[in-house]
Amino acid sequence: MARWEEEEEERELQEAIQLSLMQDDDLEPSVIFDDTLKEVDSRIKRKAEDELSAQSAKRAHPAFSATSLPISTPLGQPSRHLTLRTSTSSDRSSTEIPKRSAMPPSLTSPTRVSSASSGVSITYPNGAIRITRTPGRQKSKNCVNLEDVIHKEHLVSACVFSFFISDREFHTHFPLSNVSDAIPIYIGRDPNQDPMVYESCIQAGISIKGKLSKNQLQNIQSDLSQLSKNVYGNNYHAFYRLSPGSSHSKILVLVYPDFLRLVITSCNMMNIDTVGGDNHWYIHDMPKLSSRATSNIPSFETDLIAHLEALNTPDDFLDSIRGKFDYSSVKVHLVTSIPGIKSGINAEKHGLLRLRRVVQDLNLKLPEKAKEKLRFEICTASIGNLSAKWLDNFNDCALGKETIKVPTEGCAVPNLKLFYPSIGDVKKADESAQHAASNIGCHTRPWDNAKAPPYYIYVGSANLSQSAWGSLIQDNRGNEATCDMKLDKITNYECGVVIPGELIESLLEPGTESWQDGIVPYVQTGDKYNLHEDRPWNDPTWVGK
Repeated sequence: MARWEEEEEERELQEAIQLSLMQDDDLEPSVIFDDTLKEVDSRIKRKAEDELSAQSAKRAHPAFSATSLPISTPLGQPSRHLTLRTSTSSDRSSTEIPKRSAMPPSLTSPTRVSSASSGVSITYPNGAIRITRTPGRQKSKNCVNLEDVIHKEHLVSACVFSFFISDREFHTHFPLSNVSDAIPIYIGRDPNQDPMVYESCIQAGISIKGKLSKNQLQNIQSDLSQLSKNVYGNNYHAFYRLSPGSSHSKILVLVYPDFLRLVITSCNMMNIDTVGGDNHWYIHDMPKLSSRATSNIPSFETDLIAHLEALNTPDDFLDSIRGKFDYSSVKVHLVTSIPGIKSGINAEKHGLLRLRRVVQDLNLKLPEKAKEKLRFEICTASIGNLSAKWLDNFNDCALGKETIKVPTEGCAVPNLKLFYPSIGDVKKADESAQHAASNIGCHTRPWDNAKAPPYYIYVGSANLSQSAWGSLIQDNRGNEATCDMKLDKITNYECGVVIPGELIESLLEPGTESWQDGIVPYVQTGDKYNLHEDRPWNDPTWVGK
């Protein structure tokens, strides 16, 4: 293809993308998506089928622009993080579910540390924890959004995996192109959340009932890849990971000339999360090594590559980053989940038992402190169908207990503080924020002032559910390291980091008033649920009813 032809195709592609972004904001996202498909793919004269809109509407949450979220909404997307800290509460025998309060006011761009003359600089050489710069936090410290971490004009390559991606919003952050020398962009997700999958099935005459099957995905794989390139550009490489539950990890691996930027977040890749919602971001810039390392690979890099492999990340990308960057400044600990039963040597690699191992290795002696006024605080975007037995094991692993066992029926609920909005909170919010609440949900009913920094925090994709963390069952083959327990019933892919409390202040933006201002996007003095009046919010579309 002649260069002028490539440039003309590139111009048409960019015009089509811009046209899609200028559509009437009142249109449903699925309608805009259909219009975009028809415009961008006009070269092959394909008209999107009506069923694409219906299928994508069933499978994906609506993606709202940032301007549709009021500054003072008490909703937003709750971030998934866990903290352990001392509590001034005198009631240590019950579990609270305080209601969400209004979002606090948010920040300016962080100061950049000069690097090589590559056009973009290392900003987070020792790592950073941030919260989303929502409309109400424009002047606050310690906040970021995608514009702060993705500099598309300087990328060498990029790989992103997320449970849900709003294509028309997210893809504008990358240099998608049809020119022959365009940099490779790898985008991975749960195939059940990609409207393009349903378009490919329609073209192949495949009828999907419920979730997409492995055979169905294999049957459309080659056509799906070409369709994605036709729509988004020749440098767009789609990949997918099916799971029994949800492929829920949320990771950005951004390669620049002199460094690799890793972002592990609780955000889905849509404006409602990355601009308008309360979410957490762990960001770390690793400088490029002078030569590829082939031995003494840091455990964090090994674990990260292993999780990317589990997500079906293409080998071309993994080979391009393996052993090429310096992870020596990483002091946090990766905690992931992949579906299946984990026993023996693999038992401590994922989920609850991985969390337990990390906390034990931090040597915080939390079980001793738990006898006093220690409290586990949780803010989550969704709550699974939990039992007292599961919560007991969750609490034991989060404390890093040496001895764990399967609890008996009727055991007491541990002393947890759980932040989650009630139906009343949602109904009091702005109408657009009520629509935004469709991507959070609760499968359970509730049961009967921190000043010190937390001992550690977890930031990542995992919600409070058995699907995300797994459950503990007896290992009849024995395993001394896990008290003869193994991990069962993980159905999700998840990714997060445990950040030791001693690191937190060093990971905040200079000038942040306090660690609470920097990492807690909710009001910690939220009201307790009144069990006679309050019920947890549960969007009908979220539970499929």
